[in-house]
Amino acid sequence: MGVSVVQVPSVADMESTILGYLAKGFVVANKTSKSATLQKKKEFSILWAVIGLILCVIPLLIYLVIYAMQPDVEIVEITVV
Repeated sequence: MGVSVVQVPSVADMESTILGYLAKGFVVANKTSKSATLQKKKEFSILWAVIGLILCVIPLLIYLVIYAMQPDVEIVEITVV
């Protein structure tokens, strides 16, 4: 778990910084007059899961189709004339 420390010069700047983090999805876990602790839980990204699935499954399916279309045995006959 990574903890980032942000230092600000005044209470007004702290409030402004808190609002910025709230806009990014953080929630206030603890707040005093001179400090605040915010947290944000990790989120599962459906978009990246689908992209990863497509990039892995589609090439695999293409390979399986090409493999299935190839003959089972390849025979070469060499003769001397």
